[in-house]
Formats: sequence, structure tokens, C-alpha cells
Amino acid sequence: MTMRTRVFIVHMTMPLGSKVFAKAKEIGMMSEGYVWIMTDTMTTMWRSLDASALDSLQGILGVRTYVPNSEEGENFKVRWKRKFLQDYPNTTNAELNLFGLWAYDATFALAMAIEKAGTANLRFNETNISSGGATDLETLGVSQNGLRLIKELSNTKFRGLSGDFHFDNWQLPSSVFQIVNVNGNGEKRVGFWTPESGLVRKLGLTKTRTNSTSKPKLGPIIWPGDTTSVPTGWEIPTNGKRMKIGVPVKVGFTEFVEVVWDTIARKEKAITGYSVDVFDAVLPYHVPYDYVPFATPEGKAAGSYNDLTDQVYYRKYDAVVGDITIVANRSLSVDFILPYTEFGVSMIVSIRDKNEKNAWVFLKPLT
Repeated sequence: MTMRTRVFIVHMTMPLGSKVFAKAKEIGMMSEGYVWIMTDTMTTMWRSLDASALDSLQGILGVRTYVPNSEEGENFKVRWKRKFLQDYPNTTNAELNLFGLWAYDATFALAMAIEKAGTANLRFNETNISSGGATDLETLGVSQNGLRLIKELSNTKFRGLSGDFHFDNWQLPSSVFQIVNVNGNGEKRVGFWTPESGLVRKLGLTKTRTNSTSKPKLGPIIWPGDTTSVPTGWEIPTNGKRMKIGVPVKVGFTEFVEVVWDTIARKEKAITGYSVDVFDAVLPYHVPYDYVPFATPEGKAAGSYNDLTDQVYYRKYDAVVGDITIVANRSLSVDFILPYTEFGVSMIVSIRDKNEKNAWVFLKPLT
């Protein structure tokens, strides 16, 4: 059975991405059951879209680098917006985004490094490359002060508009990412991702990563289709076949699996038991399936347990449910889940004591 994915991660420029979202909405892929995730660039730039394009982004998740709020940063944004509107009065969106903050901090860091490296020797050494290349890059010289400038830049540390600026092993350290949910004309923050704690709802909360299977506690999300129901991430085709789950037919130990047979209709009336209940309870998603007894038309067992497990290998059944013991020869052809019960089977054997017993045996420890 082929599962059709409904989770899409979009990593492209905002103009191109907005066209993808518009087309997805047009063909019905922005409805309930779908998941759309934007990467850093699009999550930072989505506010630049006009109102007509925003309708295609409803319910989308976005991930972008988190910038902590600061008074200095807010004051700078206000000054930037005022100056930008003076120079470009017809602009409708003059908000300074994350890329502008990064550009400012990078320029500030370079200026600090130049001050520390000094400006006494700003000459360039000419390269010995012939000028017959396809570009003019070969004509650029090599700064005589470059190594010192790189050293000072790598040691530069300060609190910038985008947060702490410093290098760790010649690279900027891993950032904290913010997860947002686009709804209406705005967005709602649903959580964060940090290198130390993974997914968390709020920063500063202690969270261990020992259990990778536990679900992170994030804020409420309104998914595409204006629903709060968490999508499964895939769908089963409407024309797909139902799974066949084989079950054993036996006389004793019916607490695990019991098949009630209709001798007139020559089919099962009911299939119950502990193993059936466990399978129904632990299946994580709704998958259509039917229980099929491994039986003859008379309602008798059609073979041994080995024969039953072989039906999975021969693709007659998609899976088998029952009190099936995990043994070596069966493991060669099928995969087993972890045991969920113990049968408590024990073996009793006699012990022959070769020591001679007599009336004075209590004195033996003293000899």
C-alpha cells in the first residue's frame, strides 16, 4: 500500500515560494490534512507579501533565527523606518528584517576588527596570474594586512542588534530558532528550537533529551484548513487495498485469540482476544485492515504457527496477530515486534544428589 505524503518543506525565495503556495491552494493542497513548513528566508520575508498572496499562507509553519528583543534594537528599527520612508515615501513596507540586522552587525564587526588591526599598512600584493582569464577577479590584489585582520575579526565579541556576535572555531555558533504559525495577517509563536534542548515551548526551561520519542510541548497550532487537529502527515489512497491481518485458529488458550466460526456461512462470526485488543490499541494511525482467520472452510486450523508466519513472507497476509512465539526459524522470514507479555513457561527437572546421606550428615560441615 503506497502512502501519499502530505508534509512539504519549502526552501526557496519568497517571490517563487508565494507562487508555489498559490498553486497549492488552487489545487486543494492547502486544506485539512496537509502540513507546510517554510525555512528561514521565507519565514523572515513573508510579511513583504501583499494581501492577496497572504490568503495562500494560512496555517503554514515557519522557522527562523530568533532575535531577542532589546531596547537598542527597537530604537534602531524606528530610526531606520523613519529614514527609509523619507528616502522612499512610496514604499508600503519599511520594516527592517533579520537580514538587515545581520548586515548591520557584520559591518560593525568588520569596523571593530579594522580598528584593532590598524590602517598603517593597507597595501595589496599583485598576483602572478595571467590576465587571460574569463573574469577580472584575477587582477585583484592580496591584502598585506589580511592575516591580522582575520585574526582580529575572529576574536571580535560584542552584543549586536541580532544578539551575541562571536566566532567559535572560525564559525558563528548555532542559533536559536523560533517556530511561528501564520494565521490571518499575523503570526503566532508556538515554540523554539535550541541546540541544547531541542524543541521547547519557552526559552529558559530545563529540558533533557534522554527520551527522543517523547512529544515536545509546543503552543497550539492552527493547521491548513483552519483546524487544530494534528495531521498524520500522509494519507491512504481511496482506491488502496485494505490490509489483511492473519490470526491463528486453535482450540485451547483462547484468551489471546478466539475465532468464532459460522459453519453454515463457512466464515468467521467474531475474532476477539487479548492480542487483538493490543493490536487495535497500539496502531498509531487509522489504517484500514481486516482480520483473516488462518482456517480451512470447515473452521479448522489451516496449518501450524510456522505455516501462519510463512504467509507473511509469501505476501498472503500483511501481518499476523496472535500468541506467536519468537523463535529463530521464524525470525529468518518475518520481523517481530517487542514482546508485550510473558507466558511464564517453566521446566521442571529432577536433581540427583550423589552425596551419601546417613544419620551423621549434620557433622559433615565440621570435618
